[in-house]
Formats: sequence, C-alpha cells, structure tokens
Amino acid sequence: MTHYESAGPLSHVRVLDFTQLLQGPMATQILGDLGADVIKVEKPGGEWMRFWGILASKSHGEMDSFLAYNRNKRSIAVDLKDPAMRDRLLELATDIDVVVENFRPGVMDRLGLGYDDFARVNPSIIYASSSGYGQTGPYRDRPGQDLLVQAMSGALHLTGRRDDPPTACGIGISDHYTGLHIVVAVLAALSHRQATGEGQRVAVDLFSCTIAAQQQELTVWLNHGEAMPRPTENIGHVGGTAPFGIYPTSDGHLALAMMPCPRLGEILGVDWLAEYDTNEKMFAERDTIHRRLSAHFATAPTAVWLELLDRHDVWCAPVQDYADLERDPQVQHAGLFWEVPIDGEDRTFRTVGSPFRFSKTPATLRRGVPRAGQHTAEVLSERMSVGGDRG
Repeated sequence: MTHYESAGPLSHVRVLDFTQLLQGPMATQILGDLGADVIKVEKPGGEWMRFWGILASKSHGEMDSFLAYNRNKRSIAVDLKDPAMRDRLLELATDIDVVVENFRPGVMDRLGLGYDDFARVNPSIIYASSSGYGQTGPYRDRPGQDLLVQAMSGALHLTGRRDDPPTACGIGISDHYTGLHIVVAVLAALSHRQATGEGQRVAVDLFSCTIAAQQQELTVWLNHGEAMPRPTENIGHVGGTAPFGIYPTSDGHLALAMMPCPRLGEILGVDWLAEYDTNEKMFAERDTIHRRLSAHFATAPTAVWLELLDRHDVWCAPVQDYADLERDPQVQHAGLFWEVPIDGEDRTFRTVGSPFRFSKTPATLRRGVPRAGQHTAEVLSERMSVGGDRG
C-alpha cells in the first residue's frame, strides 16, 4: 500500500545525493523514506545502475536494480565538470543539510565539490563519503565493489558447503551493510549539529563495514585462532552476469566483478569470450563461461593474474582468509581491530572496532563489555536527565 500523507521524521532535512550503484543509493533511499527531500544528482543520461543490474532485468524501461534503491527522490542530470553547474550546486548548498557521495576518494575534491567547497558556503553542512576501502591508506584508490570486498574481508570462507571453494553471499551484503552505516553516520552528525550547530564530514567504507559485520566470527578467530567450520550442506548464489564470480588459480582463488566479456577476453588473450557481447548472453551462459575461465585462471598464481588485471583496471581481488586479513596493510593502517576490556576488570579481548570516521566526533572506546547486571544498582540510583553525564 502506498502512503503519501506522512511527511516523515526527516521532513526538515534536505539531501544532495551524488551516489550511484547500490550502497549509496540505498542509504539515501532510507533517508527519503524517512521524509528527507533527496535530490539525486546524475550525469546526463543517468547513473550506471540505470544500465546495469542483476539478471539484466528491467521493468518499465528501467533496470530493476536501479528501481530497487531510488524511490522517494527527485533527479537532476548535470555535467559535474561544467564550472557553471558546479557553482550552481554550491549555491544550492545554502539550503542543503546533507551531501552524500560515493566516488573514489579525491574525485569530488578535483571537481570542486568536496567537503571544504561546500563548507565554505554552508559551515553547518554534513558531508558523508562512502568508499571502497577508506579515504586514506594503501587501498585508497582501489575500486570498491561488493564481491571484491567480500573476498578481501575473509567473508567468502563463511558461506557454502564445507568442501566448496570460497563462496559469496547471495545478496550484496557489503553494499547493504555499508548503506546502513551511511544512514547511522548521517543521523549521528545531524544530532551533533542540533546540539552544537557544527557541521562536519563523516566517512564509512565497504571494507571496514564488511569486517565489522563479522563481529562474532572474527572475535573467535582473534582470540582463539579457530576458523569457522562450514556445514557439509549449504547453498549460495550470485545473480550477476559473467564473468562475475570466484575463480581458482594455481595457488588460491581470485574474485572478479562486473566486466564486459569481450574486453576481458582481449586482456587475457582469450578469443572465445568475444561472442558474449550482451548482458543477456553473459547471464544466460554464465555457468559455461565460468567453467572455461576457471580452467584458464588455474594455469597461473593469483599474483600473476592480479598484476595483469590491475594494469588494465579490471575489478578484481584476491580471496583472503582471516589470517591474511589480520596482517592486511589496510586493516593495520585503519586500526580496525580493537583491544576491549571487560568493564571494571583487568582483562581484555580482541574484536572488530568501529568502522565510522568522523572529523569532529570520532568513535572511541569509553566502556568495555559489562557483565550481566553489573550496573543495575548504579543506574537505578542515578537521577537521569536529558544530555546529562551518565558515565
């Protein structure tokens, strides 16, 4: 049932939405569902998800994947490289509360539409950025995509049958989980601004959020070194078109995301991929393509394929397990694993830290994990007040 009468709790909020594909649009759709006036900024002709989606499926001339994440929005189509259009968007900022973008780090700054550009016009603006691997660090410029991040984060070893190769989740779990974190970050920044008048920049990323999604599993691994045993019976599927998938190499596995088969064939020197030149063909024959490509990738080590594919900007990643993840340079750079105490005791455990990045209100460790009922007397004896010090 459709309801239009309710303005929603965020009806006082205006959002300028530069996002595309899944996790960004999902986040801004949530804001729109809650009443925000979301203005979607697209390139002329529309963003990428209007032309690509799972199952190559369309309704009413639009990709179903686009329809799934873009309700409750108004769309404007502009050339962001046009200085006059850039200036007009900055003029709008005087009446905008939130900007959301998910380009690779540095793109918006080069366009003259970064946080500093908007803050000069509207110091109270909240500017939310979502990227693949974070705004800084060794992976800063890598393409961020759901399957690749699942592979890098160790998550592929949690799905499927015990004897199966690494298996992806059947939904875009990294995109969805990160989209929710964007919303939480925006709401937290709005709350901070309401209390202080301050705007700020906030940032999340697929990699940090996907690691955080494995809170239980990584806590077991980090404290006991025990991998999660998979059941003997389990299933999983990915609805993408070929060559989307996980491929064995001579010494491990490789993840590939969206890529036109003919172009991949040129890079690999594989002539037979040229015939799969439409989304429909790449979906209908994805099993055949995967089998044949698996035999090809199995002839060389993962590092060899990554060097070749990275040189051509192919969206790819090694499949990492938790041991790889623990010594991963991006994990170490971002400090994604925390040492947390049992509250009030001289004992700690290792776990996944907060993936949020706030410029003015950083997430910090203030308390450890309480024992059951540990603070009952303390809390029940307090005189609670809104905004008061609660320890």
